[in-house]
Amino acid sequence: MSKKSIDDLIKEQSKGQQVDGYSSNQVIDLLKQSLNIHWQQCAALTAQAVHLDRWGYKKLAVVIKEDAEEEHEHAAENIKRLEFFDVDYQPLVVNVPVWTRHDMVAMINYNLNSVREAAAVERATITAARLVGDEMTAHLMIPLLEGSENGIRLYESYLKLIEQMGLENFLTLQV
Repeated sequence: MSKKSIDDLIKEQSKGQQVDGYSSNQVIDLLKQSLNIHWQQCAALTAQAVHLDRWGYKKLAVVIKEDAEEEHEHAAENIKRLEFFDVDYQPLVVNVPVWTRHDMVAMINYNLNSVREAAAVERATITAARLVGDEMTAHLMIPLLEGSENGIRLYESYLKLIEQMGLENFLTLQV
């Protein structure tokens, strides 16, 4: 029985872990889309938190600010993975967030549509990554998808509350 050097063992393990087509342009493109969506959400939610706080809706401002911080973390996760693949993700293309100032329902609908878009891209990324054997990217996207689905539930619940109790009563609870 011959002794193998540590270097030989590492080389063997590396070869065993290599997967042809470990990533794909589709996975990279989806990671870039996810990054852009999360940066856009971060910008929009940060602005909304400031507006809500100024309008006196302190409770809602805290929730939205926490959501903005989570979006920043999600953007960072996308950047880490893109850096792992050593691909250029510049320039970032972030759409200008648009919602009507002082229109709470429009703002909530904007946020709901944004997290739905993020969830769709995250699901697509998980699927595409698994198709090429990139379980690490799929695994990375699962918590992001969970965050987006939590956002969907949150904003849908806000809209349901507004429908059931009226906008004025909803806003009274947010002070």
